[in-house]
Amino acid sequence: MSYRVLHYNWAPYFQKPTLGGGVSVYCKNLIDYTIQKDNWHVTFLYSGTDYSYFNKRPHIKPIRNQNHPHVPTFSLVNSPIIAPSHFAFDDPLGNVKQPALEKCFQEFLDTQAPFSVIHFHNLEGITANCLKIAKESGAKVVFSLHNYWAVCPQVNLWRLEQSHCDDNLDGRACLACLPIPPNSERELAMRRLEFLGNSLDLKGRSLPLNLLKKLVALFYKIQRPLVVQTRSPLLKTLELKGANLPQQAEAYQFRRQEIVSLINRYVDVALSVSDRTAAIYRYYGVDPTRLSTQYIGSKATQFPVPPHNPAIYSPGQPFRCVYMGVPRKDKGFYFLLEELRCLSATELSTLELVVASKIADRTELDLAMQQKGPLLSLAQSLHRLIYHPGYSHENLPKILDGIHLGIVPPLWEDNLPQVTYELLACRVPVLCSNRGGAQEFVRHPAFIFDPGKKGDFQQKLSTIRDNPHLLTEFWQEARTVRSLEQHFQELIEVYAGCGN
Repeated sequence: MSYRVLHYNWAPYFQKPTLGGGVSVYCKNLIDYTIQKDNWHVTFLYSGTDYSYFNKRPHIKPIRNQNHPHVPTFSLVNSPIIAPSHFAFDDPLGNVKQPALEKCFQEFLDTQAPFSVIHFHNLEGITANCLKIAKESGAKVVFSLHNYWAVCPQVNLWRLEQSHCDDNLDGRACLACLPIPPNSERELAMRRLEFLGNSLDLKGRSLPLNLLKKLVALFYKIQRPLVVQTRSPLLKTLELKGANLPQQAEAYQFRRQEIVSLINRYVDVALSVSDRTAAIYRYYGVDPTRLSTQYIGSKATQFPVPPHNPAIYSPGQPFRCVYMGVPRKDKGFYFLLEELRCLSATELSTLELVVASKIADRTELDLAMQQKGPLLSLAQSLHRLIYHPGYSHENLPKILDGIHLGIVPPLWEDNLPQVTYELLACRVPVLCSNRGGAQEFVRHPAFIFDPGKKGDFQQKLSTIRDNPHLLTEFWQEARTVRSLEQHFQELIEVYAGCGN
């Protein structure tokens, strides 16, 4: 049986620095594995990333894929939907339908040999109506629910960068959900320059190109405050009538309802990466018969287990904890710091904290600068603080050697943090929040806390440290991490019956 599979993701997984985070890594790993199998023919398409100065209509361009030279790879250039999704936040109706883009997608499918399966890893950069076009091409349509884009235009059900959103108030809560609106004009200008450089095979090495980028960035840095000052409606007499506001709110509500409807009509299998993700999508109306939980595979299963793990802890010695991954508010990084500050001086003096995080986002950089003083103050109370500016898979076993407890404290419904896999694969017990899918791999109630319950994190941390036998009991409950091969075999069952 022969399979022709089209994978769609908004981000080109083969570019450096890699866009798209964990989903891009997942796509790369999946394609790595697939192309080694007989009778599998893989094509990759991305959109919402590349923009041209000259031909500004949406069009398909073949792209050289340095990771997989023999995998046909294409970019949908000049998508009217800029990715990732927060750049298209103010266009909820455009997330559903864009005729010019959909015509381009249709023509792409018409010019390719028929696909057995079209696997959407997200819909950022294109429209939900592309699900209909894919299904009508004769392919089986698979949609991986890596995030909550289908029901939330900023993908993570995280309101005002402050708290979990479980009610959008019929779209009214969406109106001002982004506290800092993205500068789409600047982003487009920089992407056009980047695409021009790639087309000329400069790849960022050209001094004139880099200088031009800096000048463009400086222009928008100066220009935007001036635009805000001159265009702000608050600089003149203003009258708002509540009757006018629901119209925009209805657009956000329509977005959610229509995308869910398109999933229910045209998606054969909606692959949820955790039971919690599936439950949330059921709550918002996705047909349960189309939902299937499939824990994704991970290369973490190939990591060498650190020589001292699982680490044995004896009361009186430093208790070694680690936080890894993006240091964002929704990931619980600042929550963790605040909770640790509430511990007694005695408890802190026996605690060692390892942080492996790289701060790249401007908003998070501002927050981190605000936290720098308190973090240094906290460090003076700890037995020791070790900071690593990010990590790679190669140095992860070294970082985690001798760690007693990993902390995964998301405040949003994090579908399934990949760091959970990495910690478990290196035989490090995990203390996680009850938000999202991490708890489905932890399972031991002593290692799951409620971030909304005051003092629960501190109580769970202290209990684990005071009762070292729990660190051993943890492994009796923890779920085993799947390998990529195991995951791929499950995908074969999902793709079953799609061969030509």
